[in-house]
Amino acid sequence: MALILSFNGKTPKIAQSVFLAPTAVIIGDVEIGENASIWFGAVIRGDHPKHRIVIGAGTSVQENAVIHVGKSAPTMVGENVTIGHGAKFESCSIGNRTIIGMNAIILNDANVGRECVIAANSVVLEGTQIPDRSVVAGVPGTIKKVIDGSSAEWMKDGGKHYIRLSRAYMNEGIGQETMICELCGGPLLERHCKIMCQVCGYQRDCSDP
Repeated sequence: MALILSFNGKTPKIAQSVFLAPTAVIIGDVEIGENASIWFGAVIRGDHPKHRIVIGAGTSVQENAVIHVGKSAPTMVGENVTIGHGAKFESCSIGNRTIIGMNAIILNDANVGRECVIAANSVVLEGTQIPDRSVVAGVPGTIKKVIDGSSAEWMKDGGKHYIRLSRAYMNEGIGQETMICELCGGPLLERHCKIMCQVCGYQRDCSDP
């Protein structure tokens, strides 16, 4: 079961349709939209007292990715974004349907537009502004080309693959949709044969319907 922790009085808000792999970790002031998927070993750590992390609907956060938030700004990830294995970023914004390649790094206050591709192992420096439909590669990351016309159409369906894959995992009994507290809407956590809500304190035995 994924590890979901409250911190600084903030508990993650996770839509019920979100897939959480058993070793995913979500902490603090985090909001995750419908049909997103958080994969094995991914860490989303919203432990800043003022800024939060928002993950949009349909976004996939793949294995060992790390999403953090710092003092300069919240971390805002749009809808149907693909975050590749081992990617890392904090206090930045990422537009809808963008693809973040494996092991890419996006530093504080960067703004990545919609339908961009950030190539594997690239580093987007602090404060960098990336326009919509840009392809970025290198260290530091620079714009190599602009995606135009029909070449951008395939990106619109990119998030659907991981939605289907997450459902296939759940059909195999792996991972979970989030359990939601019927009293307050907070996430329910399983601890020592008890189902507990960290927001309102509601609890019941695991064997109860």
